[in-house]
Amino acid sequence: MRKPFTHHDFLGLSLGSIPSLIFAPVLIHRAGARMMTLLGEGLVLLGVLLAALPLALPMPLPGGVVAAIGLGLVGFGFVFLDIAMNVAAGVIEARRGKPVLTTLHACFSLGEAVGSFFGFGCVYLAVSPMTHFLIAIGLMALLFLLSATRLSEVEALVRASGEKKTKKDDALRPKLRLNGGLIAAVIVVFVVALCEGTANDWLPILLRESMNASTSFAALAFAVFASGLAAVRFSGTFWLTRFGRRRVLMGSAILALIGLLIIIFFKAPLFVMLGVVFWAAGAALGFPVALSAGAAMGEGDPAARMSLLSSAGYGAFLAGPPTLGFIGEEMGLAASFGLVALLMLLPVVLAKRMTAAQGEVAQKVLERK
Repeated sequence: MRKPFTHHDFLGLSLGSIPSLIFAPVLIHRAGARMMTLLGEGLVLLGVLLAALPLALPMPLPGGVVAAIGLGLVGFGFVFLDIAMNVAAGVIEARRGKPVLTTLHACFSLGEAVGSFFGFGCVYLAVSPMTHFLIAIGLMALLFLLSATRLSEVEALVRASGEKKTKKDDALRPKLRLNGGLIAAVIVVFVVALCEGTANDWLPILLRESMNASTSFAALAFAVFASGLAAVRFSGTFWLTRFGRRRVLMGSAILALIGLLIIIFFKAPLFVMLGVVFWAAGAALGFPVALSAGAAMGEGDPAARMSLLSSAGYGAFLAGPPTLGFIGEEMGLAASFGLVALLMLLPVVLAKRMTAAQGEVAQKVLERK
């Protein structure tokens, strides 16, 4: 047996995500969102189990290697799973004409919060790590099975959204036509994903190392952030209906900017927690709304656009943490947070370009009719 995971083991999670980011759009287009969702689910379950085995059983390979391989499978499968779900949700949203992605991402945040409290409970009750993992795997498998019963209906909608292929080569890749609005959407998705991912990876560390906060306060701050994400995302339909995508994108970026600046410049616990609340409120809707806006613009296959945008977002989750860590080693984590705050000006500037491009596409569709 070995001790719980070290930060070196988690390199497997990042490395496993790289191939799926590259191949996910083409494979989802060829095999379908349903097949890639099921494949992603299976890989995640297998990866979690493999990562947990060295905690309880002797392994023929070093425990760290086995854990890294398992976490690599988790990263590989999770990106397939996540991008396929975003593609399907984007198509459903386009069909219904109502926000769907905000609720989908709210469920992700809720699961993150529940998983955190579940892990805390297992530690508090002195549950063995292997038992903890087995319970988690069983719960995930149950949820996967329940969701799989409706995937065929979702797959039919995704297939119907694509253009008919007239050339043999078209069957090998999704139809994707770039324009200025879609490029702006890719940039915005990358930035808002980086904003959210920064909190997931570095917020507790910043509070512990740079502000000398207690472990309990750092854990509470992250719990507040995760809960804030879920709460705002579940109310996303209200905000989008009332203010529209452009104002929501701009307002979200400004709130996140304010939250980051409060955390950087004010060290008192009350101000730090206030900054976390602003940051969560700003980060909550940026990613799903940017995905939704980008998927609705441009011509060609909407599933292909969603694949591109999702890849950009998860590329930010993958590349952002090590880049910010390098900057933090050289200049301090506060400087890394300052860079993220500066980047939050991009959604404010580009939101108008994205929604303007959406209007141009809608006008073209009306003219064809």
